[in-house]
Amino acid sequence: MSDKVMIGKHQNDTAENHRKPLPFLPDELIFQILLLLPVRILLQLKCVSKSWNTLISNPKFAKSHLQSITMNPTITVQRFFSSYITGSCSSKKLVSFPVKKLLENPPEYTKPVEFSIGYRFAIFGSCNGLLCLFDIFEDYVKLWNPSISLESEKSPALDSFLKHRWISYHGFGYDRVNDKYKALVVLSGKGTYSSEKNVTKIYTFGGNSWKTIQNFPCTGFGNAYVQACNGKFVSGNLNWIIKKDVSFKTVIVSFDLEKETYNEVLLPEHMLVSVCLPRLGVLSNCLCVCFNFKTHLDFWLMKKYGVVESWTRLMRIPCAQIRRCVYPFDNVEPLFIFENGIILLGADTEFLLYNLNNGNLDCPLICYSTVFSGHIYHESLVSPQL
Repeated sequence: MSDKVMIGKHQNDTAENHRKPLPFLPDELIFQILLLLPVRILLQLKCVSKSWNTLISNPKFAKSHLQSITMNPTITVQRFFSSYITGSCSSKKLVSFPVKKLLENPPEYTKPVEFSIGYRFAIFGSCNGLLCLFDIFEDYVKLWNPSISLESEKSPALDSFLKHRWISYHGFGYDRVNDKYKALVVLSGKGTYSSEKNVTKIYTFGGNSWKTIQNFPCTGFGNAYVQACNGKFVSGNLNWIIKKDVSFKTVIVSFDLEKETYNEVLLPEHMLVSVCLPRLGVLSNCLCVCFNFKTHLDFWLMKKYGVVESWTRLMRIPCAQIRRCVYPFDNVEPLFIFENGIILLGADTEFLLYNLNNGNLDCPLICYSTVFSGHIYHESLVSPQL
């Protein structure tokens, strides 16, 4: 065969290859693949085509993506958010850094990122990729998703300061049955010996008013806002550790966001001789309690919410071991558990990493200061514009 014939045949084969249709993926398969991607990648993929932009912008896709990352969590989508008082004590800063940084070996000195959203917000809670922010000057709450840079409308003002009250307890969570996000606050009279009764209010985002509900079953602290007790959200309930007014028995008070009613969750009975009030946290969507004894800290996990028999000791850390990293350690709070058995703890101005496998305790190099008040945030596409 001549060279001219061979060249012509090659050109025909090349043209035929160019005419072949591109590989085709069914829409259902594309949907499932996109569900596995982090938010930052999905935001970039919205530019691929109009159809992808429509799909990724759909609230139904956002819910499916949230469910996917909740069932298969990775540390790449977890961030730590905090609001802390600045040196002037008149405003707060919002800062954040990726949780993954805490596991780097060797650890690198990490400086949190400050957000320009303002210097007036405290964080009431984190849920489904939304942060509930409270304006400490104008007395309103709003939702903010930092991953997609969207905010909700402001709530009506609480007017707590005008009525000479402090917020002594607060919480934020999701009512799955009614598909609503809610914030709860307990307003207490100023001063430790104030005779004013507490007032408990709840706000459903998207509504136009705060609703007064059955009073919180505990006397308020009567102290500054920064000491307010933050409710932990688990299984549709907000949870606080309190001492009951009359018996002074230590229990967990839970608030059902759907029914808007209170219940009690009992602690392990033999743990009730703790030196100070236990600290409450959330690990793997389970309540976790830290008991502070003179010689050690005990951490217990409630594997099945509301079932007392499911309390299981997770770990015991000698006080001498913690004292080498941070002192005092009255405010140690469990924050996050990694897949490799390492647990992130918050202790005032420090972070601790405890290894369940070998008992080692490390202190990662994070530039952090002042009052510890942190929240684990899961990146999501959920819109706060309710």
